[in-house]
Amino acid sequence: MPWVDDLVALEPVARRAPSVLNTQPVVLRRAVDRLEVGWDPRRTLPILDPDDDQLFLSIGAFIEALRVAAGDAGIGVSVEYAVDAARHRFASLRPGPVTRPSFSADEVRNRVSGAGRFAEPFPSLHEVDQIATSAGLPSGMSVLAWEPAVAAPLAERAHRWLFGTPEPRRELRDWVRRGADDGIEPEALGLPAWRARLFLASRGVWDDAASDLLGGHPRGLGTLAAVVDADPAGGPRRLGVLGAGLLRFTLQAARHGLRVQQLPHLTAYPETRELLAYLAEASPGAGRVACAVRVGTPEREPPLGRRRPTPIEG
Repeated sequence: MPWVDDLVALEPVARRAPSVLNTQPVVLRRAVDRLEVGWDPRRTLPILDPDDDQLFLSIGAFIEALRVAAGDAGIGVSVEYAVDAARHRFASLRPGPVTRPSFSADEVRNRVSGAGRFAEPFPSLHEVDQIATSAGLPSGMSVLAWEPAVAAPLAERAHRWLFGTPEPRRELRDWVRRGADDGIEPEALGLPAWRARLFLASRGVWDDAASDLLGGHPRGLGTLAAVVDADPAGGPRRLGVLGAGLLRFTLQAARHGLRVQQLPHLTAYPETRELLAYLAEASPGAGRVACAVRVGTPEREPPLGRRRPTPIEG
């Protein structure tokens, strides 16, 4: 039990890990000799994450954040993946060898995600590649970025689908929560303040009529990139590994003064998902697109977001 107690004490650091729309789906379950990691199905996104890819990425990022904090504290952790969708179980954490992480617990604790518009000039493709190279990504994982001429039309199509289609629009609105300890702030939508207020207030017929006005063109996108996996099999376990890599990429980007924000609508909208797959196949290091992100420097640095305590059972 002391090992479990010591690991649970690091939860405030691990909760700073990125999760899509800040849904924070992780649930921890204590046992005598291990700490089980699962998820709350009420904190999933059936429309914006229909295959649960972003869910498993989020859980993998949480586990990696916990391992970083544990390594910083001299605590060894081994991860045993045992995905059980029916019971919402993902992995068991057990005592293991102590490893010195490449990042510190303070870097995880102070991590800020991208929000709002990114300022120009946007990061170059070379800079994104250098960040990925320095981040210590898992074998087979890469980060591909594209020039604005390619990225902007993709983002605009997904953006208009997100705001112009009732189902994803409602799901997004459910997770825009000002001042809450989960979800995203209205500023994270990247809309002018009056449009964000209109988006949150509009309903019914007016909502449909105003969808183009609400969404419009995604300004200040930054540099569009995708997490690409060379392993064709994929699956939850592999996504957990990629989630660890995603956390490392965001922390390495922060060392460059850059922020990273996940864009789930680019992989949820079938048309842009297919286009991303085509672009990835045509690029060096081709593979399956696991998620899309944008990278840049916010015009206004967002505050350190709130986080709810991770539920701990047992």
